[in-house]
Amino acid sequence: MDKLKEHIRIVDIARMAGVSAGTVDRVLHNRGKVSEENLRRIREVLSAVDYQPNLVARSLASSRERTLAVIIPSFREGDYWADVDAGISRAAVGAERFNVRVRRFFFDQYDHATFLRTLARVRDEHFDGVLLATLFADLVVAYAHELDAEGIPYVFVDSNIAGCNRLAYFGTSSADAGCVAARLLADRIAPDADILVGSIVHRGDGGSNQCRSREAGFRDYLGRAGFRGRLLGVSLRLDDEAYNRRVLDELFVRNPRIAGAVTFNSTCYILANYLRASGRDGVRLVGYDVIPRNREMLEAGVVTALVAQRPAAQGYHGVMALCDMLVSGRRGPTDNLMPIDIVLRENVQFYNSHII
Repeated sequence: MDKLKEHIRIVDIARMAGVSAGTVDRVLHNRGKVSEENLRRIREVLSAVDYQPNLVARSLASSRERTLAVIIPSFREGDYWADVDAGISRAAVGAERFNVRVRRFFFDQYDHATFLRTLARVRDEHFDGVLLATLFADLVVAYAHELDAEGIPYVFVDSNIAGCNRLAYFGTSSADAGCVAARLLADRIAPDADILVGSIVHRGDGGSNQCRSREAGFRDYLGRAGFRGRLLGVSLRLDDEAYNRRVLDELFVRNPRIAGAVTFNSTCYILANYLRASGRDGVRLVGYDVIPRNREMLEAGVVTALVAQRPAAQGYHGVMALCDMLVSGRRGPTDNLMPIDIVLRENVQFYNSHII
């Protein structure tokens, strides 16, 4: 029966319903009048065979062009968001076959104000769907309510936000990803050693929804694992190596029992650069995302492990979920959790962050 469903044709549906192929065509494309009796018979057959119209054929039958807004952080080559954008670009090529266009809007991930300005630009135009990075949770929730009121479907990537009427989420369970990082450290240091928790600040505001969720999962795991050491928070600057060195030198002098370190975003190379330059090779460092600068430090043995989340797949499947909804009306699963990959020095050569 599954093979039959794959090859079901309009003429087959017409034969089973006892109507003409033209009548079935009018029902499938919602054009022209059809009697209530014929409509009932056709719908019964469609339900029985689980008919799924070809996506390309449906889009070609309509001359309407749809446009998606993609709202993600700006990035430089080699950044985490460059990998997400690579997946979006691949999906955009496929979406064009269905008369769906993708437009990108960027904001500074360290600055709430730029996110608000970006939303203002999006509001000035009409879009049929939105893919949204969820770094600033409170602002995202408010915007999601606006989209709900307008009946515009939207997809979340990066991290999930409960209570929103999203079409889908593509990403990891951030809290579980935090637990994984904690396990990777706890297995390598003494239970009473101290752990440095680095947060990276830039201009404006810092701290994303995902980072907060990861840190919550990290702390929860250590609490359950009987960890007795201290978590020592430190704020570092994105592009100020001299400042970071001064702050970290003072921290290590005051706290000689630091044996582990973690960052909850993709910038663990900042801590790694310091550890290598200062000769602190006894500190186990865990970070997130296999971007080139993190990968270099992992291969050099400065970073102990990286937790990865298939960023290109998030971007690709997020766009295609919106495309499928707009063209065919199909809704897939709401929560689409990416695997939480553990990347070590021994297996990094096999890891591809562009995997779809």
